[in-house]
Amino acid sequence: MQSVLPRLAWLVLAGAGCCMAREAVDRPNIVMFFVDDLGYGDLGFTGHPTTHTPTFDKLAFNGKVLTSWYSGCPVCSGSRAALMTGRQYVRTGVPGVFGPTVNVGLPLNETTVATQLKKAGYATAAMGKWHLGQRRMFLPAARGFDQYLGIPFSDDMGEARATSCNKTCESDEATKETYHMWENYREGGFLLKQDGPNANDPGGDFLPLVHQVNGSTTVLEQPLDFTTLASKYKAYVTDFIEKHQTDPFFLYMPFSHVHTTAGNQPQKQYAGCNFKNSTCLLYTSPSPRDS
Repeated sequence: MQSVLPRLAWLVLAGAGCCMAREAVDRPNIVMFFVDDLGYGDLGFTGHPTTHTPTFDKLAFNGKVLTSWYSGCPVCSGSRAALMTGRQYVRTGVPGVFGPTVNVGLPLNETTVATQLKKAGYATAAMGKWHLGQRRMFLPAARGFDQYLGIPFSDDMGEARATSCNKTCESDEATKETYHMWENYREGGFLLKQDGPNANDPGGDFLPLVHQVNGSTTVLEQPLDFTTLASKYKAYVTDFIEKHQTDPFFLYMPFSHVHTTAGNQPQKQYAGCNFKNSTCLLYTSPSPRDS
């Protein structure tokens, strides 16, 4: 895992072919994918020889592929601040990375793309890794989104659980690795001075799955279950799209997947039961000087 993390984003404009109840000249639906640690060549349509991504490939082949897009920051929070506001992340006051227990976030005077789209009559939803502040005032429901389901920060910033599917991998045991990216973040100047893995807040020990809707914020699971996370995400976004077939909508999906997990998960990876054991990744930890 490198200290500078590549990111890819897709902006999919779904016109009348998706939802025939509206005129083609009406506001298009917008689905935005934002994926940590996904390199440019990691997908089928960009030429990866063994990775199969047929759904993404179909979107690419039936649309337009922009090959010169760059993230606004090489790490988590800064890249999201730039994406949500359209500004250089340093001008927002956001550090490169927010820890799981900080009491700050994207400044409240910053306007997000979701806020602007709501003014234009869009229904808005977010799913996945938010990472722009984990206090309620900084979570998606306070930043222009009607609803949210996800992990408020990186999935390696706390431990989680994984329900057994009665499938095993040859190396299906928790890694004993203790090396963490925190030191790389600190050396790169991406952390707040008070931030780090030892913030003395027990709430940061286990990953929460947070749901926001109708003004309510609920922690559904803590620690969350990685095995069922993908199925929960799928049900959530499918329900949102179906309920808004006649409305223009903005769906922001910063995936929790792809990023590595904390060391208590086998090989620092996870998958749902339908995919578990279909790929066996042997994780090798870099030394700090190699990162």
